Amino acid sequence: METYPTLRQATGVARTLSKHSSCTMVVYRVTEEKFVTAHPSDTVNGTIEAVYRDGYVVPTLLSKTR
Repeated sequence: METYPTLRQATGVARTLSKHSSCTMVVYRVTEEKFVTAHPSDTVNGTIEAVYRDGYVVPTLLSKTR
């Protein structure tokens, strides 16, 4: 689990990790200027921004709609 100051940085890391590690990564918004990338099994209090698998965003019912 890592913390980033922008959504763009967090999603970039989540996409890369999900692509190279063949795992699912979740991007959470913790505060207005704090975003976390984590595995689905990690406990994070925040709003799910996106879920990535194999380098691509995966639509879920828990993600924000854009």
